[in-house]
Amino acid sequence: MKRDSLVMRGGFALALFLALLGALVGSLFVGASSQSPAAIVQATLSGDFRNPALETVLYVRLPRGILAIFVGAALAVAGAIMQLVTRNPLASPQTLGVNATAALAMVITIVLGVNIGGTGMIPAFLGAFIGGIAVTLFSIVTRRGPVVLALAGMAVHLLCTALIQALAVLNERAVDVVFWMNGSVAGAQWEKVYLAAPMIGITLVVSFLFSRSIQALGLGREIATGLGLHYVRTMLAATVLVTMLAGTSVAVAGPIGFVGLVIPHVIRNTIGRAPAWEFPLCALAGALLLVLADIGARVIMWPTETPVGVLTALIGAPVFLLLARSVGRRKK
Repeated sequence: MKRDSLVMRGGFALALFLALLGALVGSLFVGASSQSPAAIVQATLSGDFRNPALETVLYVRLPRGILAIFVGAALAVAGAIMQLVTRNPLASPQTLGVNATAALAMVITIVLGVNIGGTGMIPAFLGAFIGGIAVTLFSIVTRRGPVVLALAGMAVHLLCTALIQALAVLNERAVDVVFWMNGSVAGAQWEKVYLAAPMIGITLVVSFLFSRSIQALGLGREIATGLGLHYVRTMLAATVLVTMLAGTSVAVAGPIGFVGLVIPHVIRNTIGRAPAWEFPLCALAGALLLVLADIGARVIMWPTETPVGVLTALIGAPVFLLLARSVGRRKK
């Protein structure tokens, strides 16, 4: 039985990887550029790096696709960690306000004209950490159930969004954040990839290595402590991991929602409870979802762009409502 489960999960991981690779290659041929797929193939085979078609692929579409992979993986794993830490199936960086607090911190630095480099990663980390700590503390002290926690998180999200919109109206420096607030990897350059990839990559590896300890948090404090886990220390470490993943994602792509909510449920419903597999599979599936959503964002209103966060919301919002309904029924 265990061998069959191992083969099934390994096959699923391979299928996700191949699908992700295919989606990335497909994304190189989609966009508002006048370069046809045939011209791109011909330029690639010729190896002429001065060809406009190959330049479009190497400097516009490839960094965009790679950034979508890292951001999607980061959001999915962050969502999985938050659902375990809070023991809340409705938890994600967006639904509990972590994305919004990171975005608000970034916008405040823009309004104040503070230039601290790193495409705003430091304020995004600070905002995400404040949001993550608030969520963690609230989840520990409240006993009103996951729906109340999700509602509190959405209240924080709406408040931060309202403040950002007010700043955008009142300060000309923040006008450009309106499109960014919906989440997008459009305009991604290699500079963003170089900044985000090491940060997200290292944090994902750490998450994978400590996945069993983080998974134990989902069993509750008493059971986790009985298994020899230092509960508070592990909770804090998990919050730091969420901060790094969500903060980096917001800094380079804006607050893209619902990836962290949907993907962990898809993975658990597909492979069951498998501590060693859950986070890596969430990373692959999150990356695949965001790359496909980004392709859709280029096509749905071609030749103009749709923020990728709009497409993930179209997928995630109905799922959120269904989950909230099922959780509410179990509480009755």
